[in-house]
Amino acid sequence: MDGMRFRSLCANVDRLSVGQLRELRRKLRALDARREVLARIDARGQVLERCVHCGGSALVRWGSTRTGLQRLRCKGCGRTFSAATGTVVARIRLPEKLQQALADMLAPVPSSCRRLAARLGVDKMTVWRWRMGILAALDRVGAECEAARLGGIVEADETYLRESRKGSREWVRHARDPQRSPEPPRPRWRDFRRLGLLLPAGLSRWQIPILTLTDRAGARHAERLPDRRAESLVAVLEARISRDAVLCSDGDGAYRLFAQAHGLPHYQIDATHGPRVIQAAFHIQTVNNLHSRFKAFIRPFCGPATKNLPAYIAWSIARLADQATAQNNAWQRMLAA
Repeated sequence: MDGMRFRSLCANVDRLSVGQLRELRRKLRALDARREVLARIDARGQVLERCVHCGGSALVRWGSTRTGLQRLRCKGCGRTFSAATGTVVARIRLPEKLQQALADMLAPVPSSCRRLAARLGVDKMTVWRWRMGILAALDRVGAECEAARLGGIVEADETYLRESRKGSREWVRHARDPQRSPEPPRPRWRDFRRLGLLLPAGLSRWQIPILTLTDRAGARHAERLPDRRAESLVAVLEARISRDAVLCSDGDGAYRLFAQAHGLPHYQIDATHGPRVIQAAFHIQTVNNLHSRFKAFIRPFCGPATKNLPAYIAWSIARLADQATAQNNAWQRMLAA
């Protein structure tokens, strides 16, 4: 808009009706949110020194993308790209609504995809794709960002979730062609009661172990274990716990073997018979609180598919920070190529 039209708009603002003012205010807020998100994305482009396609360093400005991002062109390969190329936000035409979807994911009570889609005015599958992309970024890049070892007094414990095959077509394929598609190893959970079957008691092979670690400085790590063997648990402990830490755990022998092998002070907490706190400092109450918060967070999803469980674990860990910090961290991970 040129200066003359802008001055004309400003001069006639007081002539607008109440409805027109509300519409103008709504559009200005939406535009401001969009510009803020685009500026956040473009900030990555300002520090790019090499082509994301060939790694060349001869870059020139080359107009802008459809969404308004600065486009760059590599003189070496001749290809163009922007700050969003190769990231979760690539080809997102409504980045301001993606920001709202991210804010909802980090809210105290996240909305369902249907409710959020109705609020944003987009299709529910669009919200689902955005959410899956954000979760993939949190899971993939979050693992790299959390590579630092935990130190000081470290609490460690496992929790378990029932295996879920939500979205699987294995029973449908078996019903259509039993010869090619073998019968799945267990009935669907909802069929146990319908068929009068007994649910597996205790910790069966259908219980997925999740190891959670936390130290007194506030660092946290949670990871799905491939199985319940001591070797799998010790491998994660060796990768995540520093060699000058003090380990607090339950009575699982794998923790004791790990502590003895690395010469770490180890306090075993008997949560059943006590004492639950040793010397007023050594306990596993913090990590048990994380388990409680994780299960409260995961309950509304009615058992997400086990193949997506690592992403949901990363999501729950990201939500533990305050909302502003969590959003900044999430954007850093989403903009990591």
